[in-house]
Amino acid sequence: MTRLFTATGFLFVFGFAAGQARDGTAELQQTAKFQSAALIYLPYSPEVVEKALSRYLSQTDFTNQKNEKGYVLSSNTILVKNNKSEADMHFLIGLKSNPNPNESAIYLKLNSSYYKDNVQIDNQFNMQDAKDYLDNLAVAIKPYASKLQLELQQKNLSTAQEKNANLITKGNKLEEKSKKIQAKVGENKNHKINKGLARRKAKNDKLIGENLIARLNSNTDISRQKAALALLSN
Repeated sequence: MTRLFTATGFLFVFGFAAGQARDGTAELQQTAKFQSAALIYLPYSPEVVEKALSRYLSQTDFTNQKNEKGYVLSSNTILVKNNKSEADMHFLIGLKSNPNPNESAIYLKLNSSYYKDNVQIDNQFNMQDAKDYLDNLAVAIKPYASKLQLELQQKNLSTAQEKNANLITKGNKLEEKSKKIQAKVGENKNHKINKGLARRKAKNDKLIGENLIARLNSNTDISRQKAALALLSN
């Protein structure tokens, strides 16, 4: 039996190249209790990795080593072939670093277990076998994960553009409100009323300033989303 454990709230901030598995024991020790694990970084969000990995594992027959078309590598690795007891495979998924939400770290824990005659038996995967498994797994899930990541990035860009449009609409309304308040100040000769209008205008001007900052940040986010989409589209 293979189990998938995920923890997308974790943040892994270690500067190693993506796409090649390595010993992840030290990193995992700094983020959780001490456990031996193989580690690989992939250029997908944790959400995408979780979906792709779940799909792959659910469509892999480890006993007969038969996979869905296009997923033929991981079931042939030494780790899987040697795992005759079908010990659990525990994965931990999180962000590689902040603020990039599209890079993930995947740990495959070496400590595992299986049941025999209703008795739990401890199992230990070999580190090199686990790293080879992750290297092959990265290749196996790439077609589906790349497709999901592209769809997610398109959605993120659309969301960012919609947010920016809403900010512009809100900003225009605030500008119009400011003009109306200013017109009332010019028309009114009552000092007390003008004092109240001045406070209203000051409050509205503050909102205008906050809106402009939000729009600037939104434009920056849109540029970042477009750049990420361009990389995926090439």
